[in-house]
Amino acid sequence: MAMTFRQIEAFRAIMATGTVTQAAEMLHVSQPVVSRMLSDLESEIGFMLFDRTGRQLVPTDEARALLHEVHRAFVGLRDVSEAAKAIHEFRAGHLRLITLPSIASSIMPALLLRFTAAYPDVAVSLEVQSSQRVFEWLVSLQCDLGIASLPVESAHIETTPLLRADSVCLLPIGHRLAANACIAPRDLAGEDFISFKSDSTYRFRVDQIFDAALIRRKLKIDARTAETIFSLVGAGLGVSIVPPFFSKAMADGVMVRRFEPALPEEVGILRPTHKPLSRIAQQFIALTAEFMPSYQRAGNS
Repeated sequence: MAMTFRQIEAFRAIMATGTVTQAAEMLHVSQPVVSRMLSDLESEIGFMLFDRTGRQLVPTDEARALLHEVHRAFVGLRDVSEAAKAIHEFRAGHLRLITLPSIASSIMPALLLRFTAAYPDVAVSLEVQSSQRVFEWLVSLQCDLGIASLPVESAHIETTPLLRADSVCLLPIGHRLAANACIAPRDLAGEDFISFKSDSTYRFRVDQIFDAALIRRKLKIDARTAETIFSLVGAGLGVSIVPPFFSKAMADGVMVRRFEPALPEEVGILRPTHKPLSRIAQQFIALTAEFMPSYQRAGNS
């Protein structure tokens, strides 16, 4: 039979008060219950804790040494209790996010500004990777949540749609097509074209549209991020088709035009199906769902 928490409580109470009677009052139990717990504790540890002098209990040196260890244990228990309280109140925690480069430079800054204002004591790690890497990192549990393009064909990933809009065409300022409100593939025949990298799912979808229309472009430059493509188009190096989610700052220096046929792009939250959501991850999902409509209404996409 191992010592119990109640026995340790009885020992602490006797050390604090000096008598079994007062210890019983402190613990709101009867005197015989405290006497029995003390006797059981002494039997368990194999030595006496008090010299009995009448109704007074005089602690032995061994009792004082044991009390020191008990105090250390209770301080540790209080630390655990405080840590649990901090986690419950979101005053601690760590959220690991992963997203695509285009979303990292457009949606994420405003979203994380809102989230960190609501949960200032929660640490956030943001990883930026290609679509394939986003899936790999989530499935391997290196990240808690992802924000990426949909659909996702994986039984290991659960998705929640957030935003949906049509892709757009980027033109340098003063381009010959500046007067066109809408750009079609035939309009870009022979144009210097800036593409996403060949391992991008989005690049594949754009190429499919031009192949179906039998339109040849000059695939002059490819780049990893939408932010880079905006800069290259702004420098007059070519035209491009990009996802609709970008910041107003990214669009400075370029002309943004509607593109047809429509190339819809949908963004959603991704989570691994084989890992329970933490409480802070649940809060992030809820806050993101509230944030996205206002983000879109503000004309950020």
